[in-house]
Amino acid sequence: MIRGWRGRLLAASVVGIAISFVPMSGSVSASDFRSTDALMLRLMAMYNIPGAALALIKDDRIVLEKEYGYRDLTARVPVTAATLFNVGSISKSFTALGIAQLVGRHQIDLDAPVIRYLPEFRLSDLQATQTVTLRQLLSHTSGLPADERWPRHVPPTREGIVAEFATMPITASPETRFQYCSRCIVLAAYVLERITGQSWEDYTRTHIFAPLGMTTASFGPRGLEQAADHAQPYHHDTVLGEVTVPWGRLQYLDPLAPAGGIDADVDDMARYALLQLGDGTIFGHRLVTAEMLAELHRPEIAVGADWTPAARAENLHYGLGWFTADVRGLHLVRHNGANPGFRASIVLVPSFKAAVVILTNGESDLFTDAATRSLLEQLLH
Repeated sequence: MIRGWRGRLLAASVVGIAISFVPMSGSVSASDFRSTDALMLRLMAMYNIPGAALALIKDDRIVLEKEYGYRDLTARVPVTAATLFNVGSISKSFTALGIAQLVGRHQIDLDAPVIRYLPEFRLSDLQATQTVTLRQLLSHTSGLPADERWPRHVPPTREGIVAEFATMPITASPETRFQYCSRCIVLAAYVLERITGQSWEDYTRTHIFAPLGMTTASFGPRGLEQAADHAQPYHHDTVLGEVTVPWGRLQYLDPLAPAGGIDADVDDMARYALLQLGDGTIFGHRLVTAEMLAELHRPEIAVGADWTPAARAENLHYGLGWFTADVRGLHLVRHNGANPGFRASIVLVPSFKAAVVILTNGESDLFTDAATRSLLEQLLH
């Protein structure tokens, strides 16, 4: 446990704040950097965030990358541009991108029944077994129940997760209701594994990480532990202060990695944002067709008012691995991530070729929401 570090962080302007990139565009000035520092440190103190990293993109360029606070409070080691954080459910968009690549290569059809690729696949409903598609899985519209309806214990293997589908009820007609289902994304990844003959991890490393230059990105708690520069996850206790989250609490991310297990640094995620803002190419490599990239961002299903964040945006929908929404007249494509000891956010503003990426080793959704909102206002003023 760590107590009494907060005031020292606010004063540690040399150790606690690092600048990775200088401005690359005249649209962001030195005064903007100072206001960003003040904003981030104030919100980190308010919401008990040990360390954070952010990237700002505008006009298709990374205009700022900065790091704040500590990746390890006990050792007093600051966050750097190379610090790996778990990005949580942002991983779902990587899985959707992998499927989109296969569609672009005519290896798979988004609207074909999953059973075409997994003949042994079974659901509790015979008709649904014959009709559920990858599009429905990636958009959370298959009719399979939302996460809270599944067993709390996650099977230790991907095969075990797929076997669970035979016991789960169908709780909505397909394509009629948004039901956020992380295991559905794992099923889509399992199809990818069957088609390619590779594990989802190996495929993602080869076809997404490598072209993006994500050379240190990894998967799950083991990937974090083995990295020389990784963020220690923390939980805030009102009495004890910042308490280390044991790595064992993240073990479920090994089989569930396609839905929440990717570990990456802020520079990795900035490049990923650039890819998503473009036409599917980066650094001279085409990762996905422009048509399929647009398909990932196209709204598929309205997100109901029972979804907690729904009140914070207008026209909230889910596409394929991404939420879409309108905020103050701006159309956003976004996703958050949340696992024990980590929170992450990526928000794309296609009309401005702009984005905000935030990674943290704390557990406050209020922090990522407040920081993202304020940084977007600053970036797009």
